[in-house]
Amino acid sequence: MNTRIVAIAVVLLVAPDVRAGIASKAIGEGVEYIMKKFGREAAKEFGEDAAKVLARKMETFATRYGERVTVEAAKKVGPRMFRLIEQVGEDGAPIALKLMARRGDEAVWVVARRNCFAMFVKYGDDAAEALIRHREIAEPLIENYGTPMIRALNKVDGRNARRLAMLADEGVLAKVPQRDAVLETITRYGNGAADWVWRNKGAITTAGVVTAFVANPEPFIKGLVEIVDIGGEKVVKPVADGIARSLNWNLLLGIPLALIVGWIALKRLCRASPAPVAAPTATRSPDNPPRRDVSTGLQTSANTSVNDGGHRT
Repeated sequence: MNTRIVAIAVVLLVAPDVRAGIASKAIGEGVEYIMKKFGREAAKEFGEDAAKVLARKMETFATRYGERVTVEAAKKVGPRMFRLIEQVGEDGAPIALKLMARRGDEAVWVVARRNCFAMFVKYGDDAAEALIRHREIAEPLIENYGTPMIRALNKVDGRNARRLAMLADEGVLAKVPQRDAVLETITRYGNGAADWVWRNKGAITTAGVVTAFVANPEPFIKGLVEIVDIGGEKVVKPVADGIARSLNWNLLLGIPLALIVGWIALKRLCRASPAPVAAPTATRSPDNPPRRDVSTGLQTSANTSVNDGGHRT
């Protein structure tokens, strides 16, 4: 109770005076904001003159590391920021401030743990992201498997991160051929690839299976192939219903349908066309039977005559 009263008194009485004595407007506004938001913590951390101590510390940090990043980090994290920066030292202070300015309380989990902060310094922002996303799960995985694991962790959800941790604890990951390539596949395909690795953890240590998986992951992820045991060896085999699912049924059904429609259209077109006119043919009459010309051997009708040129008309 006494701490709370002191904090309120500091905010109401001291902070405005301190702000008036600060050359930088940004730092003055920062001190006022921090005292309003973290008044009790500031009073506990710095004592009754918390606002004055806070202002001096912020000015010192602003001179060393930059005003903007100092103010942003302090506003998000509060007075403990100064203790954390002292803990990581001069070399780690700039990147620790940037991380806290960007991620606030989430970054505290990384900065406050020596081993995690060392990973952040070594691997950069991607490592910080993985540690923030998965916390204790990520720490041993990153320590043992480095950058490929960091990338994979940043693409999977909490369940698959826990699965990767279990595979590591069971010794499966250590036996996986082309492990980095498998982790890169998880980076590219995310939870789908991680799910497949977990379901097939008994086969993922087989060189042939891993080679096929990393070369073309999609059939494995979509369930178009399966792993079968033949003579004690793991073999990749197409799945019959998976093949059926992969067929383009629209194409298969569309081609016959198009042929039928085309045939009907052609038939209608033929019916609509006028019939060809037949050439006139000579008719035979019972009264005019054909006769054979003795001189030429040709059959002629009775009404056919021979002209002067020897031609019949």
